[in-house]
Amino acid sequence: MNKNIDTHLIKELLETSARQIAPATLEKLRGARTRALDHQRVRSTAHVLAWLGPNSGKNNSFHMSRWTNLAIIVLFVACLISGATFWHSYSTEREIGELDVAILTGDLPIHVYLD
Repeated sequence: MNKNIDTHLIKELLETSARQIAPATLEKLRGARTRALDHQRVRSTAHVLAWLGPNSGKNNSFHMSRWTNLAIIVLFVACLISGATFWHSYSTEREIGELDVAILTGDLPIHVYLD
């Protein structure tokens, strides 16, 4: 195998061959190429956080920096923690409210008052 390929010679040979093709044939080839490229474009769906990775976008040219990814992750974790805190405080307040109602209505047994 010849590893010393002259790219300029190949380019000139291809251009010479292309000049010998009839214009109508070239137009048909361009049309076929365009149709093939239109069919090649694939619409992809991704999961919610898939855009954080390197395979985002149609042409994979959009990449977020590490700091942006870190900021998004920190924000997500902060939202999870605040939601868990709210849920815990809401459930605790509801339990205290139920206990207060039971105390006021006298529905609690006597051993509850002894604890």
